[in-house]
Amino acid sequence: MEHLDQSLGDLFKDLHLSGLWPDEKVISDSILLSPASEILRAYHAVKASGVVDLKAFYAAHFRPVAAHETAYHTDPAHSPKQHLAAIWPHLIRPADNPAERSSRFALPHPYIVVGGRFQEAYYWDSYFTQLGLLKSGQTALVRDMLDNFAYAITEIGHIPNGFRSYFLTRAQPPFFAQMVQDYGRAVGDLPATYARYLPAMQREYRYFIDSAHNHNGLARYWDDADGPRVEMFGTDLEAQRSGVPAGYFRNLRAACESGWDFSARWLTDPQDLTTIRTTDLWAVDLNCLLLRYEEILAEASGDSAYTQAADRRRGAISERFFSEDTGFFHDVLIAEDTPNLITTAAGMFPLYAGAASQAQAESAAAWMKTHLLRAGGMLTTDVTSGQQWDSPNGWAPLQWIAVQGLRRYGLHDLAETLRQRWLATCDAVFHASGKFVEKYNVLDPLAASTGGEYALQDGFGWSNGVYLDLAD
Repeated sequence: MEHLDQSLGDLFKDLHLSGLWPDEKVISDSILLSPASEILRAYHAVKASGVVDLKAFYAAHFRPVAAHETAYHTDPAHSPKQHLAAIWPHLIRPADNPAERSSRFALPHPYIVVGGRFQEAYYWDSYFTQLGLLKSGQTALVRDMLDNFAYAITEIGHIPNGFRSYFLTRAQPPFFAQMVQDYGRAVGDLPATYARYLPAMQREYRYFIDSAHNHNGLARYWDDADGPRVEMFGTDLEAQRSGVPAGYFRNLRAACESGWDFSARWLTDPQDLTTIRTTDLWAVDLNCLLLRYEEILAEASGDSAYTQAADRRRGAISERFFSEDTGFFHDVLIAEDTPNLITTAAGMFPLYAGAASQAQAESAAAWMKTHLLRAGGMLTTDVTSGQQWDSPNGWAPLQWIAVQGLRRYGLHDLAETLRQRWLATCDAVFHASGKFVEKYNVLDPLAASTGGEYALQDGFGWSNGVYLDLAD
């Protein structure tokens, strides 16, 4: 595993600032054809003799990561489910070669990539991908994924955002305990599954509790690093040169840990990314996932301390994240200890986690129906900012969370409406394009979704998994 921003020095910086690569992640994920020190010496020698042809130099010394799934072509005769059954093998990668010279964090077992530009495993994506794998009977591959995650926890203390060197300073929404529980139930041996993964679950839980994520007893998103992101190095260096507020990069990185990169949820001005303040908010979804973590650890270990922690967190979510003004759940501004009254799909996580009273759940469902439910599914927020985790976009994992939360509180009619609308959107896009994509436009399902730092990706792990689970 290479930290290319360090080992390649000014070459890495020059490649990113050249503007020759529309997607900078291509540079950060490149495979080095010889040791970094040799490539850097060669670059300095060429640079000393005149102007460097960076494209030619890159071609001589690097190889971009291949997206193997591009070899798959949709069979027009396939239904959506047949298409997803056929594409799974193209998203599977074998155990990594630890001798590869790249930013890849080598995993010892096979895994599923997200697809498109994301040619590595990602944390919270894997939970929703797993839903589809379990529906498809691929329990052996799910076990491989769990073993990879347990290995990562052993090696670095947590599951990273993604399996690249530049992701290791942050995690993502912590679904590992739920992945373990779902797998144990699927194979019919939950006690043995808990026993196998309990040490890893306990250690990952401590990562969130014993770090800056935990602020006065509640959780926020965080990243231990606070400089320009390596995957978007040129973009962030240009921002730094233009002038950004103190803490800008840590807040940017913390939003990446949330998975919501980026959203008006984190901004004081939805039109201005420099107003990002992720670390100033207790995140409603993160606290709900830690509640689920505490409940599962209590079940797996029999330790009442986890039950007590879950009871405290459940009470805090119900009391402090719910707004009487909106009747909905929101992130909380830490300094004021008051809800941040932007309406986001994260407000449905308390229903999923069972942290709401019945009255709160019914109120939140009514607010979601009015402000977020649209023809194609549920909006991520009701703000149009140009960011990809805002209107008009809807994302598969958030639809699934909302459906499960509504079902948990007996709100089956609304759950079914949301389920049917989301599946219809996926079906419409598939029949029009032959693809399942990363995100969808829920205002106009056949129109392209918008926003983001990169082009719309197809593949796509969590869209595939959620579709298979909700369609069953």
